[in-house]
Amino acid sequence: MDAPLELLELMVCTKGSMRRTAFLLLIILCFTLMSPVRGEEAPAALKSETFDRDPGWEELNNHIEKAAKTVAQDFGYRDSNIAGSAKGEIGGTVWRSATTASYGEAIERKTLSDRLSASGTFAITASSGSSGVFFGFFKSEASDSGRQNSLGIHVAGQGEGCRLTLQLVTGTNQACGTKITPWVVDKTKARGEGRKVRPPAIKNDGTRYTWKLDYDPDASGGNGAMSFVIRSNSNKPEAFEGKTFTVALPKGYKDQGTMFDRFGLVNGGRPGNSLSIYFDDLEIDGTKFDFGADPNWIGTGNHAKYDPEESGGAHNFGFSEKTNFAGGAPGEIGGILWRSGSYAYYADRIGPLSLNDRLEASGKVILEVGPPDSGMYFGWFNSAEKEMSPAQAGQFLGVKIGGPTRIGHYFAPAYATTQDKLPEQGDLEQPPTIAVERGTGPVLVPRKVFEWKVVYDPSANGGKGEIEVTLGDESVKLPLKDGDKAKGAQFDRFGLFTNHRGGSFVKIYFDDFHYTASATR
Repeated sequence: MDAPLELLELMVCTKGSMRRTAFLLLIILCFTLMSPVRGEEAPAALKSETFDRDPGWEELNNHIEKAAKTVAQDFGYRDSNIAGSAKGEIGGTVWRSATTASYGEAIERKTLSDRLSASGTFAITASSGSSGVFFGFFKSEASDSGRQNSLGIHVAGQGEGCRLTLQLVTGTNQACGTKITPWVVDKTKARGEGRKVRPPAIKNDGTRYTWKLDYDPDASGGNGAMSFVIRSNSNKPEAFEGKTFTVALPKGYKDQGTMFDRFGLVNGGRPGNSLSIYFDDLEIDGTKFDFGADPNWIGTGNHAKYDPEESGGAHNFGFSEKTNFAGGAPGEIGGILWRSGSYAYYADRIGPLSLNDRLEASGKVILEVGPPDSGMYFGWFNSAEKEMSPAQAGQFLGVKIGGPTRIGHYFAPAYATTQDKLPEQGDLEQPPTIAVERGTGPVLVPRKVFEWKVVYDPSANGGKGEIEVTLGDESVKLPLKDGDKAKGAQFDRFGLFTNHRGGSFVKIYFDDFHYTASATR
């Protein structure tokens, strides 16, 4: 700083042109000292957003209106005789809908440390595509949160019949199970040409099925195991009938706070269509129900008619003025993001930024609903591509929320570089995911607020770049692959976006964002 002081003294001691010249030199020198040395980058500018008012972020397909069929739930006690040996049964018409409907018996509270058993009969008289129902043990107050705390069978309908799956979903939304109706491989066909199909082998013509479900907490070395067997009264039984299907619980599943206080029917949680199903001659943990009279089970929304707000693939996310799921005060962003339908995003205009910039972001997040086969992304991305998600088109860095059903939803680092050639949209109904994603990470447990942080350091990993993601107290890193930083990526948006891969929806909210929005070089 000696040079500016000498110039200041010169200003005082000189007159006329010399004084003006010295003053100009002082200004130039001060600007030079405040500027970064050539080749060094000034810290990127962090922006904060509390969403206490509409931030005016850019929107693409994030509010889609689709005409949805009127839902007419109509199931519970019936004096009919379709599924059992005598008059009286439970069931009826069950619609798949984001609005939960259930009919069940209140049972003594059970956990995965207790032995569970159930048996009975059922019959299906009508089914349609995108229909489904769950039958088994479940937790009443959490039945709308992606099937958490449930153990039983899932019936998935098509026009010509239904598929059947045995599944447990724990209290932390991790799942295990097996398909009762099997996949069939046609070896005469090439991969991707209908080689592997799963026929709807459960008949919808009133055929009666007898079934038995057991859970033994001491099986599989103390980890627990569930088993299921089913038979029909058909003259030509399917190959799976009479076979005992057994699923050993992964280690640690018993310790995830899973609890059941109901046994009965719950509609499928994705918007869809209806099926008609009936159950009779039940025995639940040793208690028999022949339904000769109304058992007065507890029904919620099981006799309701309404026009649903949600339909399949209809994104509905963005600024949410009145909710505060993730933050302390009203105002946040989020909503329903489908892993299907049109590519959509909600994001702030930032940048330009690249893989040469240090990127940071933090905030709060809550996954309100997270059924299997669902997920989304958030972070820095390029808005030029409007047809395909950055996970398929490239130029993205941030977080993937999703994962295998057995885990639930990882909160994992991911990125995608600039691509030389994009997939032909007309030739690919579901373009392949090209993003590099860490296969494991912290688990985003539903209905729990987490603080999170993302840091991308371009100088880490020997100058190749590295992403570190933190959720709560757990952190994971994803080093960039050799050459990927050189391939580059340009970012001009920061926010939430969807994935093309087919599946269900997440209902998720974010608040109190701090994120890199610009960089000065």
